[in-house]
Amino acid sequence: MSDENEVKSGSSETPDNPAPPKKALPPISSARPVGGTAKSLPPIASAKPVAGTAPQAPTPATTPKPAPPPTPAASSPQPAPQTTPPVSVPSAAPRASKPAQEVRKPKQDKPPENDQGIWRMSRKNFLNVAGWFGFVGFLVTATVGAIRLMVPRVLYEAPSAFKAGFPEDYIIGEVNETYKDEFRVWIVREVDGFYALLAICTHLGCTPRWAASESKFKCPCHGSGYHKDGVNFEGPTPRPLERLKITLADDGQILVDRNIKFLYEKQEWSRPDAFLKYG
Repeated sequence: MSDENEVKSGSSETPDNPAPPKKALPPISSARPVGGTAKSLPPIASAKPVAGTAPQAPTPATTPKPAPPPTPAASSPQPAPQTTPPVSVPSAAPRASKPAQEVRKPKQDKPPENDQGIWRMSRKNFLNVAGWFGFVGFLVTATVGAIRLMVPRVLYEAPSAFKAGFPEDYIIGEVNETYKDEFRVWIVREVDGFYALLAICTHLGCTPRWAASESKFKCPCHGSGYHKDGVNFEGPTPRPLERLKITLADDGQILVDRNIKFLYEKQEWSRPDAFLKYG
């Protein structure tokens, strides 16, 4: 019973039986020492400095000094040390930050989605298109001119001499106009031969007409008139018609050469090639 009483009495102290001293608890590891400096947090690596301010260097954290172990009391136990809330101490005085300047992004030359390109006829596009057309036209003209210089300048005309058929095909006393439109030549058949007249008026170069009823050549431009043999007799024409060289070819046909002419005022109609004798 005495043991039970002793257990029940618990911590009752008597002068004859003093209680053993209690051991002091070690300080809590998470508690910070009193009077020490708070450990400053390291700067965040992802944080970027504000434009215009210099990045602050982290201050080295002070290592807290370990507290001296408590001395056990002989008569009464010491209470556990009380922890104080951590006091944050700024590492450095905040600097006055400069106002952030506006960052201008460079222009990006991106055409709009509905851009029509060169087909949008603005002033700039019109000048560009006109310039390209002028450049291409110049190249084409220069190329054609260079090629043209390589080709000889020769006039491809019909031959001056032509065959006018056989003498038997003509009627005596008739003016044949078969070759008037193609060669501008009249062939006249006489009793003793042939002669060829150039169908060009000696006034201004018009083509006269043969008037069989009046037996004369009449110019429709200014009224010049010529006899059947080509001699002028009316109008402003200054001289008679021109005769051409007429001969017989090797095959027996009449051959007329337009390049060789005979003039009446120079008395060239009497030459052998100005009249073809045939009887």
